[in-house]
Amino acid sequence: MIIQAWAEEFSGADAIGAGTREDINRHVADTAVAFFAGCASPEARALARFYCGEASAASSCANLAAAAAAMVRRTECDDIHVASCITPGSIVVPVALAMAARAGISTERFNRAVAAGYVVGLRLGSALGGASALGSGIWPTYFAAPVMAAATASVCLGHDANRIASALGIAAAGAGGRVGRPSGHPSGRWLAIGEAVGKGCRAALAAADGFRGDPGLISADWLAAIAGSKHIRPEALKSREGIEAVGFKPFVAARQTANAIVAFQTILQRGIAPQTIQHIEIGVPPINAAMVARAASAHDRLSTIANMHMQIAAAALHPDLLYDLERVGQPAADLSAFGNRITIIPDATLEVYLPHAWAARVRVFAEGQQFEETCATIAGDPGCGDVEIVIRGKLVRMVPSAYQDLCAQLLSDVDDNLRQSQRAVLWQGMLEAMRECA
Repeated sequence: MIIQAWAEEFSGADAIGAGTREDINRHVADTAVAFFAGCASPEARALARFYCGEASAASSCANLAAAAAAMVRRTECDDIHVASCITPGSIVVPVALAMAARAGISTERFNRAVAAGYVVGLRLGSALGGASALGSGIWPTYFAAPVMAAATASVCLGHDANRIASALGIAAAGAGGRVGRPSGHPSGRWLAIGEAVGKGCRAALAAADGFRGDPGLISADWLAAIAGSKHIRPEALKSREGIEAVGFKPFVAARQTANAIVAFQTILQRGIAPQTIQHIEIGVPPINAAMVARAASAHDRLSTIANMHMQIAAAALHPDLLYDLERVGQPAADLSAFGNRITIIPDATLEVYLPHAWAARVRVFAEGQQFEETCATIAGDPGCGDVEIVIRGKLVRMVPSAYQDLCAQLLSDVDDNLRQSQRAVLWQGMLEAMRECA
């Protein structure tokens, strides 16, 4: 049984996917940057009030982890594993920090807990079909969040294999992954993520109290019942990929748009003036074409982050907008006008890079000339570029000054184990920010 096999792996001192301590520390630092970058927004405040206000159980580590996870995920600048379409850091790191504070655990166990949460997310998202599941209305991170949270929390709490298995089974019960497209502010999309994380945390706590889950729940038949049999990849449930395979976003973007943005920026660096551009053709894998072409609306913040026309126009005219989480009043008239010059083309030749890269091909027509750039990987992808430069780029542009030193210290210490005291300082800073919001 898959769940029992995972539980045996995660209960061992050499749990699979442990990765290097540097990998773990960088993902913790990147998650902290995302949290503090977005923690003061009106929507983040609504989440903090809901989970941490007087009317809720403010002392509950499950509530606190749920609030922090939702606040990170909504930023759209957290880490991502492209093949599985999973954004694991937003789920795993807040749970690990919350449960570590509750249990007072060692650095070694903290690292195992983070590694376990990441590998569960990558396995479930890949087995579900990754972007194929997204195209059919299933949000892979939402689908996997309860089990990711349960795995992380269980390892933090020092559960044996049987209790880890029960936690995973309890968390997996009722999984579906469909959240629809709730718009407006605050959006139920982020509340759904918080609820999924809270469920996983409570599953681990329930397992500690002796509640039992079904260890046979996660299987090929279970996946097919949720997502159909066409795109699922049950063999991925045994994947050995872990945190080392997860990339970092260099700016705020739906990851499906990022390669095209970088390719366009590369063309602009050749000295092309945006005002001279007559037309832009952007080729993307067909599986992503409909999503990135969906219209941007001033009433739907997420649409301005996912829409390729808006993102390319921002890169051309207002590059700082790529680091703007809230996009208030966007798309402005000049961005909309520039966006009209852009055509999205489903390009099947880019499928050769799938599932591990969402490549893009950009053609710019300006002053009677054509300029072309194909981008398969960007800085921040596994093995590409200096990750610390990518994270620091977000830190200096997006994190309020009150929290910059804390995040910078985390990055300075990536070559060493994050000590229990450092984790405590980070979690205390996150708690204070959430309670201020509430």
